[in-house]
Amino acid sequence: MIHRCVLAILALLALSPIIFAASPPENWTGFRGTGDSVTSAKQLPLKWSDSENIAWKVDLPGYGQSSPVVWKERVFVTSVEGDMKETLHILRLDLATGKTIWKKNFSGTFQAKNNDYSSKAPCTPAVNADRVFALFDSGDVFAFDHDGKELWRRNLTKDYGDFTNNHGIGTSPVLVGDTLLILVAQERGGYLLALNIATGANRWKTDRPFASGWSTPTVMDVAGKPIAIVSASGSVAAFDVATGKLFWEADGIRGNTVASPTAASGLVLIGASERGSQVALELGAVAENRIRWRAESTSSFGSPLVYEGQAYSVSREGLATGIDLKTGKTLWDNRLPASCWASPIGGAGRVYFFTRDGVCVVVKAGAEYEPLAENVLKVKGRVYGAAAVEGAILLRTGSSLIRVGK
Repeated sequence: MIHRCVLAILALLALSPIIFAASPPENWTGFRGTGDSVTSAKQLPLKWSDSENIAWKVDLPGYGQSSPVVWKERVFVTSVEGDMKETLHILRLDLATGKTIWKKNFSGTFQAKNNDYSSKAPCTPAVNADRVFALFDSGDVFAFDHDGKELWRRNLTKDYGDFTNNHGIGTSPVLVGDTLLILVAQERGGYLLALNIATGANRWKTDRPFASGWSTPTVMDVAGKPIAIVSASGSVAAFDVATGKLFWEADGIRGNTVASPTAASGLVLIGASERGSQVALELGAVAENRIRWRAESTSSFGSPLVYEGQAYSVSREGLATGIDLKTGKTLWDNRLPASCWASPIGGAGRVYFFTRDGVCVVVKAGAEYEPLAENVLKVKGRVYGAAAVEGAILLRTGSSLIRVGK
């Protein structure tokens, strides 16, 4: 069933959508870059190992599941530390050397037992030309300038109540112009929040029982209007970034709790762990059923990728799949050495699959499976995320950050 809204809103959505551009070659500004895991960088490392093509590896304080973000030579990353995750860290590093430029430590407002089943700094920061924004699983939100000066802070659990998901919050903040979007997807007290990036004050707050979810919203520009696509357990919904109003909703989807939506070519791909629930939704058409296709492939922790006209996903078992973007049919599949927690990245004509154990399988983008390299790093713990900029790939494990590419 599709939620019906006023005809004026539906008419707006009937116009052709324009997708936000891929990450520029020198920047990786948020979770999955600009939300699609695609970089316009022309030069990316192809082969590496523990002894080859590694520029630096640095240890980070505590532990974190967030990905790094990059603004030119500046790298920002977060972590938490302590038995109750009581200490919050945000660091700026130098991209060329890995040297820590500054580190800020804070006491988390809300504290919870640190264990293998709870989130640990899972929220990837967001960065623009002069500010970086960090959200922690304690509910604390911070804004800093690039020199480390705190500009504002607030705490969402103090303002709106505790996070009630079983495993903590998993979403990342999303920058849209002068607005910072934050999703809290939970059955009791769920909401989508828009903050003024200059002050941290609310622009709007839409209360909604999203059900359980740990995904991050994806933003598309539809007829000049930014639209936030939210995927949470059982449904997908579209909201006006300017006002927080609901445009439409699609339900009948299962297993879409972790993977984030991916927008491409007038469609939004919804990753799901249950077979038959990974779908492509029509954005422009006004229809009773927005589902263009259902795929037999699935997504686990990583989000689906669309790159050079083709889609890709990785299942919980580590099965990488190439998908026809028009039909959803499987073009090829190949079992990776392990499953993936990080989302695949597209760039320089290649697709990079990062397994949790430190192996990266690189394939040529296209309708046929053409492997180019299998790179092995000995890592402690899991690889949680990656960022790609011109000449470099940054890999994040729980306790370290690695620059691949000299």
